[in-house]
Amino acid sequence: MPDRMEIAGSADPTLLEAGRRGMSMCLDSKPSDRVTIVADEACRVIGAAFLAAAEQIGCETRAFVVERYMKRPLTRFPEQILESMASSTVTVLAMIPQPGEFRARSQIIEMVPERKLRHAHLVAVSPEALRRGMRADYRAIDVLQDRIVSIFTEAGAAHAFSPNGTDLKVTFTPEHRWVKSNGLIFPGNWQNLPSGQVYSCPGSVDGTYVADRSIGDWFEQKYPDLSIHPVTLDLTDGRLRSVRCQNGRLSRELTLFTRSAENAERVGEVGFGTNPFLEFIKGQSVNNEDVPGCHLALGNPISHKTGAKWTAKTRVALVGSGMTVVAGKRTIMVDGSFAPDLFEGLPSLIEAV
Repeated sequence: MPDRMEIAGSADPTLLEAGRRGMSMCLDSKPSDRVTIVADEACRVIGAAFLAAAEQIGCETRAFVVERYMKRPLTRFPEQILESMASSTVTVLAMIPQPGEFRARSQIIEMVPERKLRHAHLVAVSPEALRRGMRADYRAIDVLQDRIVSIFTEAGAAHAFSPNGTDLKVTFTPEHRWVKSNGLIFPGNWQNLPSGQVYSCPGSVDGTYVADRSIGDWFEQKYPDLSIHPVTLDLTDGRLRSVRCQNGRLSRELTLFTRSAENAERVGEVGFGTNPFLEFIKGQSVNNEDVPGCHLALGNPISHKTGAKWTAKTRVALVGSGMTVVAGKRTIMVDGSFAPDLFEGLPSLIEAV
């Protein structure tokens, strides 16, 4: 298969350990697995790390470079790629998003529970993020996440604030599930890798959120560094009321984006990063969501995971820094650093702090 040779030829030796941990610890791959690796031109080096690991394990592998089958931006994935993924047990997607491709990527996500796939989603992941984030012991992160979810569930609400102007009150509802992106991927499940966050679709969100790190979807390619023009969101009852930003073009584009579809302006996710090995990287929204802190996503609430009764055709995540988060009487983090007691008994994570 020409695509396989093309991806394999892009291998970076410094990423091989990250690919090995992804295929073994996260995807629990065995020689009996059928693995499909899909990458775009920009992410061949990411795909190569997972391809090499899968072949080292002894898996049957197939690999595709998306631009060989269809022009970008994609409105849907090519049938040849979809058919290969559908007949696999483990799938990996590594690509840089382009405007209008959310629906195409959703095709893959919707296939996962139906086909009982173990799927790793690596969207806009840089080699640096892969090296850092895959150093984590995801079994320890899983324990940390259990502790955090327990605190939020008992409190039913959280208050997030930052020196940059975030002052946000969030209530959670038992009707919506907490989702742990803990890096441990089981059949019928998918996660972004590197991983490390907990999130839910909130009951209500009120106040101000300042995103000074990153913005997701295609925005991050155009605006990779929000520190030079932070985006301020004014939110009432879980909906975006206004966008403020010194960059007028970004403000207008985000406003139009959140008016482009039903529920596009609704807060579909409030999430908390839990991977202490990660640091903020310019233009890497998916990575930045897993850095200890609090982030929001407007639009699609990933209903099949959260249990939300509504949906949206668009989704954009925004990430701010320096977050202090309090739930009930418990302080979760201060200025982006977890409360030390949350790491009790987890030396493999303490070393990263």
